[in-house]
Amino acid sequence: MWTKLKKALKIKYPITFWMLASALLFGTLVVVHAAYSGTADVKRVVSTQASSSTVFSSNYMESGGLAIKSLRTTAEGDFICNVTVCNYDQLDPASPARAQITYSFKAELCRYDTSTESYVVVSEVQTKTIDNVTSNKTFYVKKVMDDNLEIKTDTEHSLNESPFYYEYTDETLAGGTSNKDSFNICFDSAEVDLAVADLFIRVTATPTDESMQQNSGVGILQSVISVSKGRTVETGWYGSLDERTNQDYDGYNLVVEGSGEGTIDILWYDSKFTINPVFISVEGLTPGDATSEGENWKKVTLPVDSTEKNRYVVQFYKKNENTPYTGSEFPSKYIKCSNYQAATSTPEP
Repeated sequence: MWTKLKKALKIKYPITFWMLASALLFGTLVVVHAAYSGTADVKRVVSTQASSSTVFSSNYMESGGLAIKSLRTTAEGDFICNVTVCNYDQLDPASPARAQITYSFKAELCRYDTSTESYVVVSEVQTKTIDNVTSNKTFYVKKVMDDNLEIKTDTEHSLNESPFYYEYTDETLAGGTSNKDSFNICFDSAEVDLAVADLFIRVTATPTDESMQQNSGVGILQSVISVSKGRTVETGWYGSLDERTNQDYDGYNLVVEGSGEGTIDILWYDSKFTINPVFISVEGLTPGDATSEGENWKKVTLPVDSTEKNRYVVQFYKKNENTPYTGSEFPSKYIKCSNYQAATSTPEP
């Protein structure tokens, strides 16, 4: 039937036929691209980009739910994480809020409570023992930038003393120009040395009602940040997972980025997650077993070259959509990147 219809259209209405064919082809390409890029997924994956209407944003905090940021480092000593609060979209710094934004910034030392499946503020001072000497762990928050200007007048406000949090109030970002405040949060070296994080710092930026009324795209920003031992992200390629404590999401985006040429392994626990088949097809990859990780682990080896492309977004979907991945069951426990191998050039004879 389609063959006869196609023949009739081509003979009687050649222009109409080719317009129809082009529209069908374009629609197919849009669907394939959307599934691969994550810009219009049918499934509800965690977005890797801020909304274009956002004028209150951060490098680590997000709106619309509690974001989970699991950082890894090979650096020795205490770990400083710089958290920003901005009056513009992270993807569009040139379009700031028109009016001033007044907000509070709160940092809390937390531990995950499995009984309530939530992050709760600790109730006692955390200590460490080195060479038989016991001392308090170092967790603090300190403001280091105000409206793009570096400041050195603030002190380190301990998060390891009752009430185990510190809040800055009446902070402002001037409207009409792109402005950024930033705060350093510090994790003790003993916490950094752990392979799996035990303590977390929850950071929250809460705008005033007046600021939300005067500016569209302004809402509460929040995340829980942890740090543990792992490979450095300063060189080569690495992967980071955008996580949330919201079980309504069907999947998550793994962002793979870096510099240089080589290969990197993408691994996932197959009984809990499945990789986007469009990514596998477009990149021409062949999934295989990752026996070194244990039973049920799968992997693909992705060839990378930053001169051609320096960022990939890979969707992973839950096999059981009703399963929440929170606390000790965070998604990065089951989805990860590892084994980056830099390409070696062959010497010319």
